[in-house]
Amino acid sequence: MTNKHNPLSSHFRAPKMFVPIPSAGKFYDSKVVDMPETLELPIFSMTAKDEMIMKNPDALLNGEAVAQVIHSCVPNIKNARAMLSSDIEVLLVAIQGATYGDDVEVTAECPQCKEPQTGVASVETAIATMGHIDETYTVEHNGLIIAIRPFTYESTIRAGVTNFKSTRSLQALADVPDEMERLRLFNNNFKQIAELNFSLIIDSVASITFNNDEGEQEAVTDRHHISEFLNNADNAVGKKIEEQIATLNDIGINHTMRIACEKCI
Repeated sequence: MTNKHNPLSSHFRAPKMFVPIPSAGKFYDSKVVDMPETLELPIFSMTAKDEMIMKNPDALLNGEAVAQVIHSCVPNIKNARAMLSSDIEVLLVAIQGATYGDDVEVTAECPQCKEPQTGVASVETAIATMGHIDETYTVEHNGLIIAIRPFTYESTIRAGVTNFKSTRSLQALADVPDEMERLRLFNNNFKQIAELNFSLIIDSVASITFNNDEGEQEAVTDRHHISEFLNNADNAVGKKIEEQIATLNDIGINHTMRIACEKCI
């Protein structure tokens, strides 16, 4: 039995816009993104199913809702979790525009009079403000050249889930009657957050290059060796890497919008 042509196919979704992403696809192979030659990805509006998925709290927390909606609305994306967080942010804003239109209502509290103020932001303008991620970022320390890469969406989700669990655990401490037990639980939470932050630093190190005994440059990419090095390096190395990571993760859409307060003008 052969599939019949769907007479409704002419009414299927069509791309509403085409957008670039901060990385321009430099970090991905075809298993992650099928990048067009134009370096602009077609964006479709959300379906009714997509909107229902985005209302599932558990799926939002573990990142599955966002990944599914991106796969639906940006068919060129094959593995959203492996993409950089900055790219994911731009795609979500573009999907918002493709689904609900260019105008987005924004509400903020005036820092002077504390009155809520409302303005309208443009999706296309926001995307136009995005920065661009270069292929290589490095940190140098005592003859070592440490190549840094931005956080992936998977790493961001892992951090979010850990922070959520930690917050819930800390809130529950008030119900623990024993003071020593509260202290033990607090220390465990602190340790988990510290281990998470350190693992994110390790994930962000793509390679470490140095001059070997023969005077030739040697690049280390083995994750175990990089982890072992960072576990035994002085604190200055970690601080330099953290500063570079913070700079990289800020690249993307400009989150600042100026709204005039009518009361304070």
